[in-house]
Amino acid sequence: MTTVADEIARRLSGNGISHVFGYPGETSLSLYAALQRSESITHVVGRCPRGAAYAAEAYARISGNVAVCDAPGGIGSPYCTPALLEAYNSGTPLVLITSGPSKSTPRPWATGQVEHARLFDSVAKRVYVVREQRGALGTIDAALALAEQPRRGPVVIEIAPDVLEAEADPALLNEPSPAAGAVARTDTGAGVEPETAELVAAAAQAIRQGSSAAVIAGGGCHTSGTPEVLQEFVRRFGIPVFTTLNGKGVLSEVGDNPPRVVGSKGDTPANEYISGCDVVLYAGSKMGDKSTNQYSWPSPGQFLVRIDNDPDIEDFSSVSGCLIREDISRGLGLLSDELGEWSYGGGRPLATSGSWSQSGTATLVQAVDATMTGRDVCVGEASVASGWFGALLHLVPPQRLITPRGTGSLGYAIPASVGAAVARPDADVWTLVGDGGLTMSIGELETIARLGLHVKVTILDNGRLNLIDQHAIHHHGADAVSRDFIRVDWSGMCSAIGLPVMSSDDPDRDASLISSFFSRKGPAVLVLDTSVDEISPDMAIAIRKAH
Repeated sequence: MTTVADEIARRLSGNGISHVFGYPGETSLSLYAALQRSESITHVVGRCPRGAAYAAEAYARISGNVAVCDAPGGIGSPYCTPALLEAYNSGTPLVLITSGPSKSTPRPWATGQVEHARLFDSVAKRVYVVREQRGALGTIDAALALAEQPRRGPVVIEIAPDVLEAEADPALLNEPSPAAGAVARTDTGAGVEPETAELVAAAAQAIRQGSSAAVIAGGGCHTSGTPEVLQEFVRRFGIPVFTTLNGKGVLSEVGDNPPRVVGSKGDTPANEYISGCDVVLYAGSKMGDKSTNQYSWPSPGQFLVRIDNDPDIEDFSSVSGCLIREDISRGLGLLSDELGEWSYGGGRPLATSGSWSQSGTATLVQAVDATMTGRDVCVGEASVASGWFGALLHLVPPQRLITPRGTGSLGYAIPASVGAAVARPDADVWTLVGDGGLTMSIGELETIARLGLHVKVTILDNGRLNLIDQHAIHHHGADAVSRDFIRVDWSGMCSAIGLPVMSSDDPDRDASLISSFFSRKGPAVLVLDTSVDEISPDMAIAIRKAH
């Protein structure tokens, strides 16, 4: 018997989906059976719904395509909320398929029942509810398309278990779906609206007249085709270019005048240059707190040019700037045409970088930086790990760095490494995670071991939530809030899972051993004993602000 779940799996495959990430429950097993029968979809099963959803989110970032994950409704779906929020804030195309109450459920309060439309209202673009076969495949199409539409983000599909299990009726399944007609396609025609042309002209005039300017590339610049357009824009006009943390790697970071990270995860001299610029051009950034140095940009009197096709961004005063509501590549192209033969001759940032501890972690990250090749990916946890990677990595496209900058939540790096490794099976994934973040996601180390993924994990082990402790001490005059935490035997736990593991408290002394250890195929874990007195790049910025 061909089930509705079988037809959904075929429709996913027909839409280009090759991997689905998930965690099973009784109400979703018919989908699991269908995916097992599928010859074109690989089903990656995690150790919890949260980890599976984070893996899917990372897979979408690295592959550039919409990702799909699954979780049983009510029992598992609420655990996906952190990943949906990360995808929503980071503009990642992600579709969650979950189960709802069966049509035959006679009364409310069935086990696992939840109103997904209410639960996910603030973290998803839309929640589709499928209670019958009619038009179900059109709903799958609509959800995948909506996830890709500006601003990209997560979409949820709730499907009743008895619908998934039912014998497929092709005529009903392929009936037109009201949901399918609700997704508007983006107009990519060559015409330029008069209002857009005026805004582009105003932006070009401000750039030409300013004595100093900067381009800040956000994570949105990693979309297909955009890095090449951005590179040509910077080469042609010579405007100093920087990136947000998630924009890191969109341009080569080696050679003369490489782009530097700015904002809360950046370095102080670069931030000071941005603060003093006459004109700042943001491309593909949501301009959140981290990428605007805690909302200090645009500075008073600074002219802001913003290129973003997010329909929810509000227009702002033409006196203080202009919003070019276009795809990044198209917006940069229009601005290039308007600037013509002009070239930048204004100020430039100081060549010096920020200050931080020349410690074991710095040595280790510098070694990773020297070892990375080809299409390797770095995954940083939300805390100090992303600060170290942001400051010390020098990426060359298509190398990538991903961090959970949409939410800043701990517990991201390990499951995200799964998604990154699945997206690039030919590459190594270099993961930097603190013991705090690992505590929240250790189950996915088993997924890495089971799948034999090429993930090289370094655990920064100081037995603390050290960034939080430093904020408590320097911003609030409090004691360290995690000072009573018990040290965990991470080496023993990794060994029990079956992962190769090595410990070190001195990466300089153990450099050759660490290099040899990480050179092996498949996964490897280094437990690095770090000091609570170690100051990461982002921590140094935060401490200076506090004083």
